[in-house]
Amino acid sequence: MKELTQKEKCIKGLKIRTDNQSINEIIGLWQKVPEMELSGEIFAVYSNYESDHTGKYDLLIGNSESTEENQVIINKGKYLVFELPSALPEKIGEVWQKIWSDESIYEKRLFTTDFEHYLTDGSGKIYLAIK
Repeated sequence: MKELTQKEKCIKGLKIRTDNQSINEIIGLWQKVPEMELSGEIFAVYSNYESDHTGKYDLLIGNSESTEENQVIINKGKYLVFELPSALPEKIGEVWQKIWSDESIYEKRLFTTDFEHYLTDGSGKIYLAIK
């Protein structure tokens, strides 16, 4: 994990209001991604948090070239970045479990815009907005 400064970025895609207990809703959104015919890198953006990772939030999946109407702005600012050598769902889930259970990470988080960035080589990164 490392810290970096992220530039503002607009992502367009499909969006739902959900929470981490509603895994079937999240899976359902991911199942619609092939219909979007996205090319290149894909982003899953978490925003509009009700509270923290235990509450409701908006999840938008897409990229900057999507033709979908829904959009979210990834805020400019400091982020904590976790490398994902493999973007397999179980590996992503393992990293999120570690994030949620680490009190020192929780204390740094802003719960504004967090995102997963999936690269074309099959790897990915998780970005958490921090103070």
